[in-house]
Amino acid sequence: MAYKKEYLSLLKVKKRMKYLSLLLCFVGSITVQGQITKNDKNYNPQHFSKKSSEISNALIKGFENNNYKIVDTLFNPQLLLKLDANRTEQTWKSIEASYGSFKNIGSSALKETAEANFFLIELHFEHEDLDLELSLDENDQVNSLMLLPASNKTQWSPPSYVNLESIIEKDTSVGKIDPLLAKWTFPENNSKKAIAVFVHGSGANDMNESLGPNQFFKDLAYGLANNGIASIRYNKRTYDYRNAATSKINELDIDYEVTNDAIEAVNMANEMGYQKVILIGHSLGGHLAPKIAENSTLNGVITLAGNSSPLIDLIVPQYEYLIQNDSNTQITEFMLNAIKTQTKKVKDGDYDETTNAFMLPFGLPGKYWKSLEGYSPVKVSKKQDIPYLILNGDRDYQVTVAEAEQWKNGNKNKNSKTIIYKGLNHLFYFGEGILLPSEYEKIGHIDSQVISDISTWIKSL
Repeated sequence: MAYKKEYLSLLKVKKRMKYLSLLLCFVGSITVQGQITKNDKNYNPQHFSKKSSEISNALIKGFENNNYKIVDTLFNPQLLLKLDANRTEQTWKSIEASYGSFKNIGSSALKETAEANFFLIELHFEHEDLDLELSLDENDQVNSLMLLPASNKTQWSPPSYVNLESIIEKDTSVGKIDPLLAKWTFPENNSKKAIAVFVHGSGANDMNESLGPNQFFKDLAYGLANNGIASIRYNKRTYDYRNAATSKINELDIDYEVTNDAIEAVNMANEMGYQKVILIGHSLGGHLAPKIAENSTLNGVITLAGNSSPLIDLIVPQYEYLIQNDSNTQITEFMLNAIKTQTKKVKDGDYDETTNAFMLPFGLPGKYWKSLEGYSPVKVSKKQDIPYLILNGDRDYQVTVAEAEQWKNGNKNKNSKTIIYKGLNHLFYFGEGILLPSEYEKIGHIDSQVISDISTWIKSL
């Protein structure tokens, strides 16, 4: 169920396991109808935040006082069909049974996507904190409701190598049909020498590739801008149009999730008058970079911890690593055996495009895995004339150094290069010891040497 809402990212496996159990007991999210979005002329973020805060507080106060009929006035008719007063009472009591008695309300945040705007309010329970995420329709009634693991609401601060005063950033969008919210970031002088397009890793990522308190792509955009290089970053389609993606989960493939929008972004960059257009793909984005390059015009490709092996081959080793090394992991042997069964099904070809998403790894449908079948980024890159810069950290267990080394068997352009960084993890942050998912919950930034190497390489082309 959870994996229908957001496709599991191996980076976020601990939180996603909690997300599974939360959604199993709290089924309130429905397709948004009549939502005022960021792009609508009537959208007022101050009004939305104020009304959402008032409604959230009234809702929780009602629950505290056993007044579950309050949903009759706060929920819109469509949501009430799925979550009436009786079901709300059962759900709330089951949440308290799992997470302890409700204590109080914490901080809040506004989340804007192209499809809808969401208000997140932190709920403190006896044993754990959760986020209540809701959206409103045009009548200021709740039309979507979901409980999530509490997000880290630490304010992002720039790394020491970034000078914000010399950076300009503008809102833009990628694509013409159901466009994605995006940012165009460029240096103050905007000499139009080079622009990079960022492509995300696995999961329903926002344009900053936010993880815990960290914003990987924002670090990268600002670091490059200070080195004279512009960039475009955008929300992933499964983030900006979550309900649309969920409603057609069994039709999802890699082109819908990643490739089509990346090509649109590259085409957009080519129309902006820059001398050089570079693709920078992180993790899955790096894996798909040759496929994207094959269908667009680029001057170079950079893979940041991009896997050269098929995605299906990386899954079980990552689960085994966490079971072996992370005493706090919520992955059990039962889960491991289940994922082994699912991955074997894909590897053996024991599925087709109609195979239901629930039967396959991460709740991704047969069509998705078929769209990756037979794809070899190394072989595709070997046919391409453009140079590749392959970067990897030696503490990365998601995409290991061995993956980076395999890229050397591909593209042979004279400017192609591979760099392995000592002490860096999957986000190119420095750390020591055994890498565990909890490391990504600590504030970090892309290592300055990585920014320097990327900038130098782009300028050398």
